[in-house]
Amino acid sequence: MPEIASPRLAADRVSFVEILGHAIANITPSAMATVTISLVVAQGGLLSWAVYLVVGLVMLLVAAQVATLAHEAPAAGSLFVSVSRCLHPLAGVLSGWAMTGGYLGALLAAPVVGGLFVAKALAIVGVALPWPWAASVFAAIAWALTVRDVELAARYSLLVEALSVMIILAIGAWTLWQAPGPALGHWRGRFTPGPFFQAMTLSILAYGGFETAANFGREAHAPARDIPRAIFAAVVVCLAFYVFMAYVEVVGFGGHVRELAQTAAPLSALALKEGLPMFALASDAAMAIAAFSATIATMNSLGRLLYSMGRHEVLPAALGGVGRHGTPAAALHMLGALTCGFAVLAGALAWSPLAIVDLFGVFTALGFILIYLFAMIAVPVLRRRRGLVPSRPALAALALAGPLLVYVFAENFWGAKGVPLMAAYGFLVYLALGGLLYGTWQRRAGARPAQRLFVRDDD
Repeated sequence: MPEIASPRLAADRVSFVEILGHAIANITPSAMATVTISLVVAQGGLLSWAVYLVVGLVMLLVAAQVATLAHEAPAAGSLFVSVSRCLHPLAGVLSGWAMTGGYLGALLAAPVVGGLFVAKALAIVGVALPWPWAASVFAAIAWALTVRDVELAARYSLLVEALSVMIILAIGAWTLWQAPGPALGHWRGRFTPGPFFQAMTLSILAYGGFETAANFGREAHAPARDIPRAIFAAVVVCLAFYVFMAYVEVVGFGGHVRELAQTAAPLSALALKEGLPMFALASDAAMAIAAFSATIATMNSLGRLLYSMGRHEVLPAALGGVGRHGTPAAALHMLGALTCGFAVLAGALAWSPLAIVDLFGVFTALGFILIYLFAMIAVPVLRRRRGLVPSRPALAALALAGPLLVYVFAENFWGAKGVPLMAAYGFLVYLALGGLLYGTWQRRAGARPAQRLFVRDDD
């Protein structure tokens, strides 16, 4: 089968461990322990650990389907290419467009979150620092690393995320040690279907981001082997982390889940409650570090997606440019300038960091959900086209995860208001623009670019 001509990304640069760290950095598990668990506990109560366990098992089914597609097309922009081949080029373009919107939302929000937690951590020791300063520094360093070397960027992302998780696990271990007895009763609670299901819909997005491992193609040492394994392993690691930390924080609050649900920063609150401000500082630092890691990982992922869409001429071909270090420099320079510029603009206009996170968080969530739905449909279709019966995991993913994802997608419209609701409708407009992009692409270039989606392209 013919290959797409140069330019090419640097080959054989990223190991399995680095791909795994990249995926975990995009998931950003630290956010669950430091912030978002309060939302889940408000519905899941003492059974919040079980909520994360059940959702994690369901997301393993989704991850298995994404891993199947990644094995089918181990390339930059993998899902964009594989969904195009398995379903239809329109589905592929919409999935790539949805990923672009989702990753861009995460990329613009991550430095803001990092800057906010840096400012919060420094405030504990009496130092005032405007959050846009730290956000701009995070964005600039991520820009430099991702353009310079994919191996260097992936390694930094891995080390930084590992540091964040280790800090949180240390605080968790200290919390359990301080707890009066094993508190095994906190593993149990009264099961109420309605709140439990609601908690599941809140926690499902905590696993989002594992699919970014699929955006390494020839840059991986063994893409057909390491990328699918990293996708699956990232969900397993986060599942174990979430179950443990949900238990720890319920124990830390003595089983008073209502108090935990009303606490914006549970780990920090636990430390301050025990008179240990340095632990509170450490928890805020862990979230800031995780946001920095997520900035690097998301810029890496989105840069490769834009590169792939540029090479296939869905987006301007200039985005397919490769720099002297073998990275998608054209796309990364655009993203770096955009991210730094946004941090400066948000600071100059005094935009609320929480409003920014609300706005872009909706784009990221809806983009992830749409990607997963496309992937779960694409795998059975692929097997049917090859004359095979759809596998049981693929059917189970459709039956279990499909309705959950559709429900969460719809809930962004009927269960939201204010900025999140505006963002949800904005995402629909964004998708409509993706449909127009596909039509323009087809009219402009005829059959040739569509044929390129079926050409072997391990970039």
